[in-house]
Amino acid sequence: MEAALVLFIMGLLAAATTPALLAALSRGRVTAAARELGQEMARLRSEAIVSRRSVAMRLTWSQGRYVFAFYADGDGDGVRSDDIASGHDPLIGPGRDLASRYEGVDFGLLDVPIPEVPPGGGTLAAASDPVRFGRSDIITFTPHGTSSSGTLYVSDGAGVVVAVVLFGGTGRIRTWRFDRDLWAWTR
Repeated sequence: MEAALVLFIMGLLAAATTPALLAALSRGRVTAAARELGQEMARLRSEAIVSRRSVAMRLTWSQGRYVFAFYADGDGDGVRSDDIASGHDPLIGPGRDLASRYEGVDFGLLDVPIPEVPPGGGTLAAASDPVRFGRSDIITFTPHGTSSSGTLYVSDGAGVVVAVVLFGGTGRIRTWRFDRDLWAWTR
C-alpha cells in the first residue's frame, strides 16, 4: 500500500514537472540555434577582414525551410544574387538548415503579433518573414568590418522566439529572447 502511494505521488510530480521541463528544453534549443547563428556571423566578419574581401551568408527558402550557405565576393562588387547564380561569387561553405541540427527549431515568429525587437518600436505581424535583412536575404560582411543590418528570428513555433540582431556599422551582434509572460524582449 505504501509503495503504491509513493508511486502515485511520484507520478503526480512527474506529470506536474514535465511541461516545464519540455519548455526549458525548447528554450535551450532555440537559444543554442540563435547563438550558433551569431557565432557564424562573427566568424564571417573576421573572415572578411582577414581575407580583405566581402563574404556573405545567403538565406534561401527551400523545401519548406530556410537554408543558409556562405559565399565570397569573386569579382570585387560585393556578394550579389546574380553573381552567385553566374558563379562569380563562389560558395565557401555548404548549405545548412537549423531544423536538422536543432529539433523543432527553425527561422520563424509566433502565430500572434509581438513587439519588434529593440531598438524597433513597431509590431511584428503574426507568422511574418523571420529574415529581416532586406529583399535579397543576403547578409554581407566587408573587409572594413561593417555589414548588412538586420535581424534573424529563430523560434520553436510554439512560444519561444530569439532574435539575432546585427548592427551593420559596427558589426555588433546581440541576441534577445521574447518573454511571453512579460510580453517584452529580454537579454
